Amino acid sequence: MKKYDWIPTECAPKNYPIQIYKGNFYYGDKGSIYVPDGRDVDIGWGEVGSINIAGDKLKEAPHTLEITWISFAEKKNYTGKFELDTKKIDSLFAAGYPSDIEGGVGNYKMIKVGMAPGGDVVLWLSGVRNKQVEIGHYKAKPIGDLDWKKVYPDLEGTFDPYINDVIKGLSDTVKDQIKNHTIPFNYWSGLRKRYNWKPTFNGNAKVVRIDLDYFNKERDFVFGENLNKMIVKPSAVIEELSVYWLDDKNRELRTEVKFDEHEAFDIFSKLQEDEQGELIITVDKEKSDVTIKLKLKDSEIPFQRIKTQSFYK
Repeated sequence: MKKYDWIPTECAPKNYPIQIYKGNFYYGDKGSIYVPDGRDVDIGWGEVGSINIAGDKLKEAPHTLEITWISFAEKKNYTGKFELDTKKIDSLFAAGYPSDIEGGVGNYKMIKVGMAPGGDVVLWLSGVRNKQVEIGHYKAKPIGDLDWKKVYPDLEGTFDPYINDVIKGLSDTVKDQIKNHTIPFNYWSGLRKRYNWKPTFNGNAKVVRIDLDYFNKERDFVFGENLNKMIVKPSAVIEELSVYWLDDKNRELRTEVKFDEHEAFDIFSKLQEDEQGELIITVDKEKSDVTIKLKLKDSEIPFQRIKTQSFYK
């Protein structure tokens, strides 16, 4: 297989910290690279964690992930060995994606490993210029005690005092969840729900680019002629978008739109499995504002709780 320049990184949801005990991607016949470890992680779901430049610069697409970690909020250890969709990962590495700042083609440079309460593991391929795509979802299994002295040779006693210190620093909300056994274990897998829809533009402004961030932490951007070629495809619920458009003096503005999570999931849930929706984005250049509604088969539902902000680029 062809080789590519990529590195691993790790992430976990905010306020639900983890620490990796040991993790490795395996590629080719004998190649491996470790997932960064040795620190508490709750940088945010789908975000960039530690970056360690180690091993071969060029590597085949990985075929296996083996990882073990502790979920502090649960006081529980998880482990898993997962076979990856190597052909899919390789094809994404090979093809790259349309880009307006990298000679026309952007390249994926990072594989993010996300670990959430309950043992959920999600992998994303990530590239520059706001591009990220999910490449796998897996379920790790709980295991017994880990020998943390192998990680911290100077550790005296058990790892429990440190676990308790981490828990003391958690938010009151998470502490209440721990106390009441209400940690939302299905929440992160629920973010992955997809519907058949596409963005469509309306209004009196010329749109030149759009950035799309989804609640499952995939990210995309579309620009130029491709704005007229967007098709209906299975996509997660939209979390944020930025619309780049031109005013009467041909100056470029960016309007940021942030969606309310409860409202967004409620509206998208109206889409039936066999139904195709359109996210109609109306740009009013007179007001420098954007309104959004989801067009269903027989109705249009406006988003009432979005927050917008416009400014010159």
